Amino acid sequence: MALNKLNLSLSLYLLFSIFAIAQNNANFNPNDTITYNDTNSEKVVALGNLIESSVLNNQSEPFVGKLYKNALLKRILQDNTTPDLNSDYLKSFVKGIKQGLDLFPQEIITEVENGAYYDFVNYRYDQNLQTYYILFRLYSAEGGLNYHDYRIHKKDSEMLISDIYLYLAGENITTTMSRLMTYVAPNKKILGLIETTKDEGVTELFQAIQYKKSGNFELAYKLMDGITSKLSKEKFFLIFKSLMASNVDDEKYLATLEELIKTYKDDPTIVLNKIDYYVYKEDYFEAIQVINQLQEETEDDFLNFIKANVAFYDENYDFALNNYKYIIDNYPDFFEGQAGYLSTLVMMENFKDATTYIETLIREGYDRADIINYVEEDDDNGENILEVLVQSEPYKAWKLKTSN
Repeated sequence: MALNKLNLSLSLYLLFSIFAIAQNNANFNPNDTITYNDTNSEKVVALGNLIESSVLNNQSEPFVGKLYKNALLKRILQDNTTPDLNSDYLKSFVKGIKQGLDLFPQEIITEVENGAYYDFVNYRYDQNLQTYYILFRLYSAEGGLNYHDYRIHKKDSEMLISDIYLYLAGENITTTMSRLMTYVAPNKKILGLIETTKDEGVTELFQAIQYKKSGNFELAYKLMDGITSKLSKEKFFLIFKSLMASNVDDEKYLATLEELIKTYKDDPTIVLNKIDYYVYKEDYFEAIQVINQLQEETEDDFLNFIKANVAFYDENYDFALNNYKYIIDNYPDFFEGQAGYLSTLVMMENFKDATTYIETLIREGYDRADIINYVEEDDDNGENILEVLVQSEPYKAWKLKTSN
């Protein structure tokens, strides 16, 4: 039932490769302000289009080439009191991050190959930071909703990505990695001898990540649930823990969401987690309010689909139908929106309009047999909410009429 199954692919890849072998450090100009003008705006839009086409065409190289790794590294290191840049630990950390960044675009491509959508939503100019941002939406029926907000850096005349804000993580990936670095960096004795890692639970966290990687979510969750150190209260830790719980059972998932929201009750950045939480609590009004907040922030009209889903759960079918109608009009190739519209008509017992809409779908290109199979087959739980349509007179008459 969850609207969001947390997608922290980039952070995970960085964690997987964090202890890779040494890599040298490079210089970076921290001044990444960009003047707002038509020329720069056009370049930013072109960057967004390049990333979108790179993903759709299964070509990670153009995307990787736009990640300004030295800028990302600088943001991670600038506020971190870790060992000096020549230490073996830090060289290993730097290389691990660079390897993780190289894998990030391919991870998105794999998601899309498995049925996800990765769309360039819009761009904006931040007057306070004096730079551009481009917003992407990652959505799949199984993986839920996430946004990637890319901060832009202009190097010479080229637009590059210098940071990535992950909405489900509620912070920039450089912030997450900087704090994680403080946990895994070794302490030093007075003579400079390596002692131990700074905080308990780090070894267990990495083991949990390996369990997750192999698909053993229950062991990963059990391991993380046993961590009680300071690390266990970090936002990225609680969100990752909720990801594991969502693949175990609803009770554990709800408990981890409650822990996250209680710990960060005044944090406005955990908006996607709150949507899921309110849906699980069947507090649909609050869920809609949070979605409205997110829509105002992102200016993403696709969120009408999420609102329609919540309204459908709430049996507020008029509101659901209006929002599904917006989606089928504005996202004509998005079958989930079309399916939601059809299901809502059925729940409203408007079988005539539902049958007419089936005719519309076939006229617009869907195969008649495929549509009939969709309408009449049971889901994985052996249920079919469209069964009442199948037994209705308008549907039976249409099926008989079009059988030849």
